[in-house]
Amino acid sequence: MSTRLNESICASPPPAAKLHTDPTQTVDLCDPHAVATAIDAVMRDRFGSAYGLPLLEQGIRDLARAFRGGYPGLLRCDTHYHDLRHAFDSGLAMARLVRGQSIATPREAPEHLDAEHALLGVLLALYHDIGLLRRTHEANLQGAQLTPIHEARGVEFMRDYLGRTSLAHLAQKAELIMVTRLVWHMPPDIPARDRAIASLLGTADIVSQLSDRDYLEKCRDFLFAEFSTFGLAGAPGLPYPDAKTLLEKTPGFYTDLLRRRMEVEYDGADEFLKIHFGGECPYDAAIKRSLGYLTAVLAAGDLSLLRRVPMRIIDAKQ
Repeated sequence: MSTRLNESICASPPPAAKLHTDPTQTVDLCDPHAVATAIDAVMRDRFGSAYGLPLLEQGIRDLARAFRGGYPGLLRCDTHYHDLRHAFDSGLAMARLVRGQSIATPREAPEHLDAEHALLGVLLALYHDIGLLRRTHEANLQGAQLTPIHEARGVEFMRDYLGRTSLAHLAQKAELIMVTRLVWHMPPDIPARDRAIASLLGTADIVSQLSDRDYLEKCRDFLFAEFSTFGLAGAPGLPYPDAKTLLEKTPGFYTDLLRRRMEVEYDGADEFLKIHFGGECPYDAAIKRSLGYLTAVLAAGDLSLLRRVPMRIIDAKQ
């Protein structure tokens, strides 16, 4: 198969940025069909037509239903930072990472991903924040209150969900969602293939957030609000007493924790994006632009320079 995609998802981005698109500015992350089409193109290019498109499409439909409040047992999403757009963003980034890893990894290597493990990884990335959705008996809560336990809730949900699909024999691997929890570390005896999926999954979660064109404003307006809901921000003595402090700590948080985690614990898995794109990585470029601008804003001491107003997006297009 080709090692370089010809589809528009790998084309150079147009000069003008588009709202709600991925870093290539070609995929509308608020459109489930567009996301499914883009992920399918990546998966089909590397794993052929039999990788599991029906399950991917069903998974994306069910995810959209869940975030809209139409999935049995779950209430509508009420978190604006960890929203459906982020879920789609993570799933698309995961597909691209998986393709890059597959190109770079010999088939005989223990960490090589076959088609079903590749699809598993994409589904786990799409659903990694499903635990933030409240259950029907939790209407008195706000979703952000579930942040400290949402990864474990996501594992529980996905074990049940995958158990009713063609990937039922891999349902126990839903526990790999735990890698998106910052205080969780992979055990030393984790199987090579599981470690590969976890490394890609953790990387997809990080790069999809930081490459969002509205990342800085979403930190200020949405992430700070979520942190305040579960007691991490919004009052003196807390790690983030105000949104300004959150932004001031963001460059160091990336450099000292997230960047290091990708390089060391995730074995530099973000390099697979460069392999996927055949050169310069638009995710990396977007992250550098965003953090570079934040550095300039902080140096100027004028947060009003963050002029974008992020939209609250709960529903995706039908």
